[in-house]
Amino acid sequence: MTPEAQLADALQTARDTHFDAGGAACDYAALVASRERGQLAACLFELEGFDVRRAHIPAQMAFWINVFNAGVLRDAPELEVASSARQVQGIFERPRLRIGTHPYSLDDIEHGLLRGNVPKQGRLRAPMGRDDPRLEYMPILFDERMHFAVHSACRSSPPLRVFDGGKLDSQLEEAAADYLRRTVSVERQGAVIVLPRLFRWFAADFGGESGIVEFVVARIDDEALVEMVDRRQGRVKLKYNDFDWRLNSK
Repeated sequence: MTPEAQLADALQTARDTHFDAGGAACDYAALVASRERGQLAACLFELEGFDVRRAHIPAQMAFWINVFNAGVLRDAPELEVASSARQVQGIFERPRLRIGTHPYSLDDIEHGLLRGNVPKQGRLRAPMGRDDPRLEYMPILFDERMHFAVHSACRSSPPLRVFDGGKLDSQLEEAAADYLRRTVSVERQGAVIVLPRLFRWFAADFGGESGIVEFVVARIDDEALVEMVDRRQGRVKLKYNDFDWRLNSK
């Protein structure tokens, strides 16, 4: 089994063992001292000798998402004792993974590689400089649905999922549709759409407000709600829920 496959398998086992059925809440007390967390740590350690260029191009996005999510679970004890959003952000900003010959923070993976090396919310600089050799490993195409794939272990985070390069498109679509189904509401006869905070933080990734509306409405199952929004002909107000940074403990 390849190192990336071993990591995906270990991540799936941790999800099956310690998370609820939907992957949204985790028994961290059990995870921290578990064999499954130890296996995740071992798989991440093995990646220190891994050449990312060996991974097939279509699988690179799935690989980096799984690395990100595994890093979050491995380092759950730090997140568990974080007492503020700033402390959580600090955990994501510090280098804590080594893939091949390079160190990575969780932000390096999320904003540097998966988002095309653009600044995170509240920052002016991209995570990586223009001549950073890690940019060679950036997936060729950006897919805004990656926002629903990275799991930050917070209560407002998308659920934990494990991704397969051969099934990536359908898995990303399922992740996006499921998260929107649980977090989006339409109010005032289609005049207001209430959204998760990530749409405000990463509005440019979705093409601005008009792109956000198009993205969300395309994934609303209720045809009556879709018709109400469509009748507004773009005259729709967007409201954003607060992001809950607390750990998503069971």
